[in-house]
Amino acid sequence: MRRALTALAALALALLTAAGMKNADALAANCQSVSLRWRRPIAAETAEAAREKQPGLTFWREETASLGSLWRQAEAAVLYYRGNASLVWGAECLSGSMPSPLDAGGCAVSTALAWQLFGSEDAVGLTLFQETAEYTVRGVFESEEPVALLPKADAAFTAAELPLEEGAGGDPAARVDACLVKSGLPEPGWRLYTPLPAALARGLAWLPLAFGAAVLAAALVRRAARLSFPARDAAFFALLGAAALALPAFLSAWPSWLTPTRWSDFSWWGQAAGQLSEMGKAFLTAPCAGRDLAIKTGLLAQGGLALLQCALCEALRCRFAAAEMRLPRTVAPAQAVCYNETDEEAAC
Repeated sequence: MRRALTALAALALALLTAAGMKNADALAANCQSVSLRWRRPIAAETAEAAREKQPGLTFWREETASLGSLWRQAEAAVLYYRGNASLVWGAECLSGSMPSPLDAGGCAVSTALAWQLFGSEDAVGLTLFQETAEYTVRGVFESEEPVALLPKADAAFTAAELPLEEGAGGDPAARVDACLVKSGLPEPGWRLYTPLPAALARGLAWLPLAFGAAVLAAALVRRAARLSFPARDAAFFALLGAAALALPAFLSAWPSWLTPTRWSDFSWWGQAAGQLSEMGKAFLTAPCAGRDLAIKTGLLAQGGLALLQCALCEALRCRFAAAEMRLPRTVAPAQAVCYNETDEEAAC
C-alpha cells in the first residue's frame, strides 16, 4: 500500500511538473511586449505619426460591442487594434492564425464567441459583422470569454504595445523612455512590463525541480562526507560540476537586466528593488484590459502548481527518509580480546 501511494505521488508530481512547464510557456507566449496604458485616449493621427517614427508599435483599445453572423448576435469584448494582433493577444490560435498587420479585413475570435455566433469552433473563413463593417475570421484562440480582435485605423486608442527585441538586454525602463521620446507619445499612466510575470512563472515552474535537486544534493553531501580520500573529493567535485551545468538553465529564465554588472555595487540593488516595486504596483493597479486577466490568472495558477509540487516533493522526501530508517543495519561482530600474564592484548 505504501509503495502504491509513493508511486501515485511520484506520478502526480510528474504530471504537475509537465502542467507547470506548459502553463509557463503559454504565459511567456502571451508576454512578448511592454504594454503602455493611457488614462485619456490617443487620437488616431497621433498614433499613426508615432508608428511612423517608431516602427513596431501596436495600438489598441477595448470596448464592449455587439457582433453578429448571418443568423446570430452576441455581446463581446472587442479589441480594436492597429498593428500586430499577436502583441495584443498573444495566445496561439487553435485553428487558423492571427490576422497579419496589413490585413484590414481579417479578425480573430475566441472559442466562446465562435460558439455563440457560429455554433462551432470551426469558424475560420466565416464572416463576422460589426455595425456596417464585415470581417473574415482568420483564427480562433482559446478563451472562456467572448473576445474579438478587429483591425481599425481610425480609432482612438488607450494602449500601445512595444515589442521586445530578440535577445535585447539592458534596462527596459530606459528603453521605454527612449521609445516615448522618439515617437513623441505622452507619458503613459501605467507601464506594464509583461516579461517580468513571464520570468516569474518560469522561475515557479523550475522551483520544485530546484527543491528536489537541493534535497538530493544535501543527501549526497552527507553520504560523501563519510567517504575517505580520494573518493570524498571526487564526489564533491562531481556535485560542483553538476551545479555549474545547471546554472545556465537558471540564468536563462532570469531577466538579464536584473543581473548586476558589478556585484559589489550596492547602490544597484536599491535601484533594482525600487524599480521592481514600481513595476509590481503598476501591474496591480492598472485597469484590467485585453490579456491582463489571462496573465494574472495564469500567474496565480503557476503559483498554485508550484506549491502543490513542493508539498509532494516534501512528502516523498519524508517517505524515503522513513524507509531508510527502517532498513536493517549490519553491525560488525565484536572481537574477543584476551589478556595474558604480561598484560599484552591477544585475540582469542
